[in-house]
Amino acid sequence: MKTNDSVRSFDNSGRVDTALGITRIGGGLIEKPLYFLFVIFLSYLLVDLVATLVMFGPIEEWFIPLYHFIAGYILIALYFRYVLPDFFIHGRKVRAVCFLLILLSGLVGTKLFIFQQVFGEPVNLKSFLLNEFLRIFHFLFLTSAIWVLYQNIGLRQKKYEMEMEHEGLKVAHRSLQLSPHFVLNALSHYSGRIAALSPDLLVEFSNLTSLLRYSFKEHGVPNSLKEEMDAVGHYLQCQKLRFSRLSLVKRIDLDPASLNLPMPRLCLLTLVENVFFHGIYEDRKNPCIFSFLLAPSVIGEGFTFTAHIFNPMTESGPNFRTGFGASSVFRVLKYNYGDRFHCFISSSGNEYSLFITIDYDTENKGRTD
Repeated sequence: MKTNDSVRSFDNSGRVDTALGITRIGGGLIEKPLYFLFVIFLSYLLVDLVATLVMFGPIEEWFIPLYHFIAGYILIALYFRYVLPDFFIHGRKVRAVCFLLILLSGLVGTKLFIFQQVFGEPVNLKSFLLNEFLRIFHFLFLTSAIWVLYQNIGLRQKKYEMEMEHEGLKVAHRSLQLSPHFVLNALSHYSGRIAALSPDLLVEFSNLTSLLRYSFKEHGVPNSLKEEMDAVGHYLQCQKLRFSRLSLVKRIDLDPASLNLPMPRLCLLTLVENVFFHGIYEDRKNPCIFSFLLAPSVIGEGFTFTAHIFNPMTESGPNFRTGFGASSVFRVLKYNYGDRFHCFISSSGNEYSLFITIDYDTENKGRTD
């Protein structure tokens, strides 16, 4: 594997970073935008009250500021939920405009009625309407800006989910080149015949069958870190048979909790496989390193998983191939673990080093494929 940068962190290297960061920060806004608006207008009320106290002293009549808050919030909530979507998304512009005019008339008319009939105060109609519509204009302008932001974040979220679905389909497609049922049944038949000829060969052949069985695992079925690490072990055993001069140092040390911790299928295996596409793996003086460790977290409860992959590289550069690669793996892991996933890559002219950490909390949070 190779990168153009000498030292970098995934947080600064992938195109997913901006979209994912905005998506995660805006998650609450997307799910409950009216709550967000409520907080904004509550803040507006508090600022209005403080300004009134500073400029005019104690407030004797609380009805007006409370009316502005409650009626204003109802107005902008209906404007946000119905008027803007009807006008810009559903194309019902006339209906949206009529609904908005009814809302404005109701808001202003109600306040005018209260002033004249309940409080019996004289009202300068021209001044009253000017002040009210200026206030409403500010309300609607702020709400429109938030709605545009909400739509932008929503589009980014949908785009990101579609991209992740596409990545999942790519993973599934790798397992559907040939019927898994046919392949596994055929391999079981051959295993029986091999066992009669050579028990040692059967052990070697079982690494391949176990690896294929894992790769054919149905997409969407929960997958564990232990299963992924077993697949990595089978894969490296198969490569040892292929390359007599293979030079590597392997360490897989997992806490028993790895049986219950989630790990998206084929992610770590893909990173290991990439070494055999992009690196030198037959240099006795400079062996490849594959280290996978799971231990209790040193900070708080839970577990920390670390993966370190190192390999020398050829000066002519990597061998390119299409399909599910390291960049896709980083996107999947970032999507599943969020801020609990960290990836650091160091690449010089002749060496490549990848270091990954995943923090598993006590609830074992994280999606699996």
